[in-house]
Amino acid sequence: MTRLAIRMPKMSMTMTEGEVSEWMVEVGAEVAEGDVVCEVMTDKVDMEVESTVSGRLVEIVVASGVANVGDPIGWVEGEDTGGGFGDLLMAPEPDAAAVETTTEDVPATEAPRTVLETEDAPAPDPAAAPAAPDPAPSGPPAAVPRARGLAAERGIDLADVVGSGPDGLIRVADVEALAQPVAAPPAPPAAAPPAAPPTAAPATPATPATPARAAQPQARPAGDRKTAIRGAVARKMTPSAAIPQFTVWRTIELDAVDGLRQGVSWTTVLLRAYAAALREVPDLLCRWEDDRATESGPPSIALAVATDRGLLVPTFLEPDLGSAADLDAEIRTVVRSAHAGKLDPAYMGVANGSLSNLGGLGVDRFQALLTPPQASVLSLGSIRQRPVAVPGGVGLALTVEAGLTVDHRVADGAHAAELLQRLAARLSGAL
Repeated sequence: MTRLAIRMPKMSMTMTEGEVSEWMVEVGAEVAEGDVVCEVMTDKVDMEVESTVSGRLVEIVVASGVANVGDPIGWVEGEDTGGGFGDLLMAPEPDAAAVETTTEDVPATEAPRTVLETEDAPAPDPAAAPAAPDPAPSGPPAAVPRARGLAAERGIDLADVVGSGPDGLIRVADVEALAQPVAAPPAPPAAAPPAAPPTAAPATPATPATPARAAQPQARPAGDRKTAIRGAVARKMTPSAAIPQFTVWRTIELDAVDGLRQGVSWTTVLLRAYAAALREVPDLLCRWEDDRATESGPPSIALAVATDRGLLVPTFLEPDLGSAADLDAEIRTVVRSAHAGKLDPAYMGVANGSLSNLGGLGVDRFQALLTPPQASVLSLGSIRQRPVAVPGGVGLALTVEAGLTVDHRVADGAHAAELLQRLAARLSGAL
């Protein structure tokens, strides 16, 4: 029997780590080829991991939580047929020699020096040591006359008084401090009064109700799916805060294209138009990688889909090609899969731009965050009739507020403005 590693699979080009959300089998269980052994969550989707060998699950390394791609998350004992868990799961074993070398190269951790100040403190200079006190003078202690009289009055030996005056001179206050009366011992308990004749017990007053305490906030458990989703979004989007971002806005009229879309959703129309406009502004087809703008090929747009499980972003490659009706059907299918949490890996590729639409929730305008390493993100608000300038006055037109945010390292605001201009021109004509 061979011990085979189940490793964190690489499910998309951008995936560097995944989060084990649930195991479908327990340690000791037999698994057959094709059985689902666990579910892994990425920044895009949940994915079931299937076994490609048969054997017995002997260890779960990561019951839940994040693991890097290629790291073992469990072990199976079975016959090694050479297939292992497939290309996604058969990353090479760590080089033992490299591990040993690494271990040797790492310096031993130095124990904390809790007595650092004592050890480093310079030895005291005998010359600087304070002089020994002079021997105590013989004879009665020095005291002011009034203090001496008060001590005699109260039977206090001045030798027991510590003077607070110059050279230990005893003052009145010093004697008075020593003559403070000692606190009297507690009085013995008073004798119990004779028992009173029995009377009817008064009604016990109602105990005032303890005011209800405000409910304490409860942290979601570590294995909670929404907690895991928020963690994945945090890991993906926190680097966005370090990107210099530039946003431009434009009101785009849609009356012309509305008459031509023939039931195709606005998402489809705008996704196609965005991709087509990107081809005309190639600077925005780049991504910021390896500290420089890098060409990233044809338009590949990530579509933000809000689901009950969290935000998912299936990617559509060259959505401006082909018919609008076919793309519309494809988008509807993919969105349904995203809501089910079962996204086809074909839609998990690397994007060079994103589209986010909150118009369905009544938002007129917003600014979406860039997803590294993409160069742009198009934010779309609600589509509705709005007043517009017309020859001779003011009229109404079907419009959308579009905001384009770009990575300022890759392109400038002028590139963003040009893309919106081309997007508006395209939507004012035909699909």
